Amino acid sequence: MKELLNQMKNQKIEKKPTFWTWLHRNRIKVAVLAFVILVPLALIVTAYVGSYTANRKVGFDNEITSETEMIKGFLEPDGIDAFSLNIVWTELKNPELDPDTENLFGGYYKFSIDYVPNENFIVKTVTVIPVLQTDWKNLRSVGTPTAITTIARPVTLVFNHELPFNPLPFVKVSEPHLYLMVEYVLTTGGQDVEFTEYVRFSLKDLNPINVVS
Repeated sequence: MKELLNQMKNQKIEKKPTFWTWLHRNRIKVAVLAFVILVPLALIVTAYVGSYTANRKVGFDNEITSETEMIKGFLEPDGIDAFSLNIVWTELKNPELDPDTENLFGGYYKFSIDYVPNENFIVKTVTVIPVLQTDWKNLRSVGTPTAITTIARPVTLVFNHELPFNPLPFVKVSEPHLYLMVEYVLTTGGQDVEFTEYVRFSLKDLNPINVVS
């Protein structure tokens, strides 16, 4: 019996491998597996995030250059202190394909815009520069500066791009957004003071009053 006990003491006790022991033994396999999975995943995330964030910035110049100021912060139509904007999507005409040139033509978006001055503000003039631009991909159109009043004025933008489209898997873009550079003059203390604000009007889940076939 004594000999048996001594043999049992002398026997090596096998320890169960821990996670860190297993990781150390299989470190090369783990590194290869992580590279195969994580690198493509990181590239996909970068593509989605980069595409989304890049096209949330808007320039109001006809041609985007290195000197164009890109705006990324926008107010709601009722977010300006001096007045609220009323915007109605009145008409849509989808572009047609010219069989000779294979270019799209004849498409436009039309809006009706006016403003309602808020109490204690004297609004002298309001001018908007409209831009239609999509998320995810830079499809854009710049309209002409339009003076608006308390009576609705039509604002039309040519938009010869085919919608909806799928810029990335699982991403669908059905409509652009309407962005406005709003330049206005207030009379305060007997002086005219100029201001500039930027407004975003989303067309998501909206329908125009009229669709021109």
